[in-house]
Order: sequence, then C-alpha cells, then structure tokens
Amino acid sequence: MFGKSDYCRHQKLSYRTTPGDEVEDMFILLNEVKKQIPSITAVSSGAIASDYQRLRVESVCSRLGLVSLAYLWKQDQSLLLQEMITNGIVAITVKVAAMGLDPAKHLGKEIAFLKPYLHKLKDLYGINVCGEGGEYETLTFDCPLFHNARIMLDESQVVLHSSDSIAPVGVLHPLKFHLERKAKSNSISGNDKSNDLYRENISSVFEVQGENPLECKAPCESVPEASDLVEVSSHRLHLSKTEKADTFSICCWLQDQSEPSAGLQEDLKLILRQIELQLQGYGFGWEHVLYIHLYISDMNQFNLANETYVKFITQDKCPNGVPSRSTIELPLIQAGLGGAYIEVLVANDQSKRVLHVQSISCWAPSCIGPYSQGALVEVKPILYVPETSETTEETLNDLSGVMTPSYFGFQPADWHDSCIQKFVIHGKICAVVLSITGAVALKICSDSMNADWSNGNHRNYLTEGQMKRISRFCIYVLDKFIMENGFSWKDTMSLRFYYPPNLHVPLETLSLLFTDAFKELDQMSGSAKVGGKSIFNLVPVLGAGKSAACTEDIITCELFARKS
Repeated sequence: MFGKSDYCRHQKLSYRTTPGDEVEDMFILLNEVKKQIPSITAVSSGAIASDYQRLRVESVCSRLGLVSLAYLWKQDQSLLLQEMITNGIVAITVKVAAMGLDPAKHLGKEIAFLKPYLHKLKDLYGINVCGEGGEYETLTFDCPLFHNARIMLDESQVVLHSSDSIAPVGVLHPLKFHLERKAKSNSISGNDKSNDLYRENISSVFEVQGENPLECKAPCESVPEASDLVEVSSHRLHLSKTEKADTFSICCWLQDQSEPSAGLQEDLKLILRQIELQLQGYGFGWEHVLYIHLYISDMNQFNLANETYVKFITQDKCPNGVPSRSTIELPLIQAGLGGAYIEVLVANDQSKRVLHVQSISCWAPSCIGPYSQGALVEVKPILYVPETSETTEETLNDLSGVMTPSYFGFQPADWHDSCIQKFVIHGKICAVVLSITGAVALKICSDSMNADWSNGNHRNYLTEGQMKRISRFCIYVLDKFIMENGFSWKDTMSLRFYYPPNLHVPLETLSLLFTDAFKELDQMSGSAKVGGKSIFNLVPVLGAGKSAACTEDIITCELFARKS
C-alpha cells in the first residue's frame, strides 16, 4: 500500500523519469516489493489497448529488472468482457465519463448488468466496452482470487464532476463496506497451485512509508565517460561512415591480431562510446539512430552485451523510441577483430515512430533486448504512374548519355551482369548485390589462376595480388552500376563487403586494398569523391552467396543508395 501522487506530470505517450509523477509512486512501490519478496520477477497489468498505460508499466519494469506481463494486450474487448463475467468477476462502475453513460443511472451497476448496454453504445458511438478509453472505471467486489470473503458495499455517495449534457462525469465514493465470508468450496483441488500460494502468503502485506532514495533513478550504472574507458590505441579502433548528409551509416570495430580482445563488455563499451562521440560530432545523438546491427563473437554472451548496451542507449536518450536492432554472432575473433562490431543507420529525422513492446503478451513477440521491433519514418510520398512508351524512351535517352566506364584495365562484358542482383527505382533508390564466386574470380584473374579455381578449395590459394585485382573489379562493377542508373557514390547509405575468415587475407590488408581502389577510381574518374574516408564496412561471415544453397562466395558486395 502506498499513498499515490495526485496527478501525472509527464503526459506524453513515451515516458521519461519525472519526479513527482504517479509513475514514480509505482516505481517506489515495486522496488519495495522486490526487497520484501525477492522471488518476485514479473508484474502483471491489465492493459488492453492503452499504449500510455503499457509504456509506463514497461518503463518501471525495465528500470527494476522485472518482466512485464500483459496477457490482455490487444485482445478482443467484447470477448474479454464476457470472459470476466463468466469467470465470476463481480465489479461495479465507480466512474462514468462517456456519451450515453449517465451517473444517475449507471453508477454502481455491475458490469454483467451493463454488458448489453455497453455493446449498444459501442455500435452507436464506438466506445470501448472494457472502458479502455476512460469511458468508465470499476471496483471489484468479488473474483476467483478472493478465497475467503467478498466485499459488500453498505453506503456510498455520488459526486458529479461535470454536468455536461453530452457526456456527464460522475464518481461513486464508497463510504461504508464490510466483508462477507464465503462458504468453503470443495471444488478446489488439492493440487491447485494458486490456492497453495495464497495460503503460504496470506499475511504478506507490507506498508511502504517515507521517501525512497531510489526514486527516479534507474538501478543500472551510469554511462562511463571517455576517461573511464580502457585506453585504446588509434590503430586498433576502426571507423567508417558513408557521405550522405541526411541518412548515413557509421560503423566501428576493433582490430589487432597481435593483441587479444579485452572481452565482449569492454570491447562493446569502447565501440559504443566511440559511436556516441561520432554522433555528437555531427550534431546527432542516439535518438537519430533508426537501426543498429550488433555483431558479437559469442551469442552465449548475449545477456552481457545487453547489460552494456542499456547503459548507452536508453529511453531517456531516445524520446521517440529506442532504435530497432539485430544481434548476430559472427566469427569476429577468427578474423582478428574484437568481441563486438557495430553498424548504425542514422537519419536527420524527428518523425520516427517505433513498435517497442517489452511486455509478454499474446499479440506480439516481446523484446528480448532493449530495442524496438520496428521503426517507421515518414518520407515524402512517391507518386508512381504507368510508364508509356514515350516516358520509357525519355528515361533510356537520359541514361544513354552516361558513358560506360573502363577502369583498372577492365572492359564492359556481358558476363558482368550475371554476377549481380539489382533493384532500381530510377531517381529514387537502388540496391545491388555483387557475388564474386570462384568461377568469377577465375575470369577476373585468368592470367594468374589455374582452372582448378572452379572447385571449392579456391580460397586457400588466394594471393594478395589476386585479391587486389578482385577488389578493383568489385569497385569497377559497382561504379558502373550506380553511374548507369543515375546515382553517385555520395548517394550511398550503406556499403558492405562480406568475406569468410578462411580467405587467408588479413582484414587490414582487405581494408587497404578497397581503400586504395576508391582512391585510384577518384584519380581516374573523379566519381568517388569520398573525402579520403572509408565509406565501406568489412564484415566477416561464415559464408555468403546468392542463396542458402550456395554460400561459397569469395567476396559479396552489398550496396544501397537513395536520392535525397
């Protein structure tokens, strides 16, 4: 039991810790419950359709390390109302505030009696039959959890808060009541666990008094400052960033084959802090991040990764919702990297809306980490019209002015198109995946490879010179593709090169090869003006290819670009 605050001070949909708000009363109460009953691990709430209520319960549970249970969430309200009545829940209305509900007629009535009328109001005015829109509030007199007695109301008073002619508001104040003992029921089986739990905890009632020192504070540690982090030399820390101004990606990883990883948590702290500093340097914060790829070396350490993650990316820092996230185990250690590797997609857009359900419910899978299941960003509408022969001819004429490039000694060839999978909406977006298989590598490096390269053991025979040739071919084909479709390298939102660790070419060497290829392309054509910075990510994978049945690629390139 706890004396509740008079009102809520934070009325926005997403909740931030706010001293004096009624949500902080719930935090204090549940924190005391955890102290008194350490075995408590979850909180069950009756939220059905109110995001406002669910998000506040989830916020408190998240801060206290409790699981939010919302089994009624998004259930059909008509079915729920009938189920409550059928299961013996006796509740009366103690507040009405909706069109069609009259305090003089409908206060103090049981929900079983009001059910037909509530459905009539639903058909007429669209009200929530379970009162989720604040149409009415109830007081429960009896239910299956009341084992020994039921509440009997002896005296009450109706107080009219508003005499509005359309939707008057009235409250029923109980003045006197007593308990009426129930007859012992033989229908309860001896193995009824809920009944046993009740008998065991029949006297477990505590009163919370005074101010709680933890009020408005999350139980987790504060984010470490740069000075608190383990020192990391610049040659170990690697960063890449695409050049697009409004939507871009930042990637960070640790690399040093001569120095072992300090462990997942330490590596993750360093990387998250570095990305945070990068975001601040560009005038952004975590609230601008739409999506995070979190790569870790061992999925068995998922919980440790989350412990570190939540110290940096919090609801308070992301008022519009925390970013969506994927967590994937990759062979990072085998590739000579640290225990963690992160890529973030950033957008200069405050219209982000997220689906972030942390509660366990029947409606949607709950988050198993501190992330959103999905993010929606408003974009300018694109109007598509059926193409006529005239507009198609104009488009082809526009693109025909783009000369097919010939760089690094490569000439256009028909077989180049067989290496790529592409999707293009002219003038809007383009995506391409370039697969370098053993057969393709044989064509690229025909002067220095044997015909045996069409077999599966080709990775063992790669030389640095051959990889140099392959890296130039990748940049040549990607440049040819984006230029022919009216895009530029500055339109790039993300560029990844996936490679297997058993390629036997160190990541540092691969990075240098692709960096040099971009520099050479810029010198030859001036098209790759990326400011001397790395715009690509090198991602070690166990296998990659065009399908799950064919994952023997030497290198897989994935590019996504969008016009502003």
